[in-house]
Amino acid sequence: MRKLIILILALIPFISSCKKDKEADSNMQIREIAWNSLTEQSKSTVIIDWKQAPVTESTYNQKSVYAVVFKTLDDALLGPITVYVDILTKEVLGQALRD
Repeated sequence: MRKLIILILALIPFISSCKKDKEADSNMQIREIAWNSLTEQSKSTVIIDWKQAPVTESTYNQKSVYAVVFKTLDDALLGPITVYVDILTKEVLGQALRD
């Protein structure tokens, strides 16, 4: 019985890391979809590595979406580029307005 408990405790970190890997892979796919939707001119203003852009859940036109935010040279004037990707279909739905 004691060995079983030790085995279970030893397996917990491996099981939890698998979930994190799947989530990281999913976020990378969402980032790539968002990045590929940008024009070359927009891409040239991005100041962070697109692979590090934050991905959050949000709503867009009353739909559940992922929001991918790319920091740019023009953030002080216009704000960052935010691309909305549908959670279910993984299609780009649009971008947030920049001021």
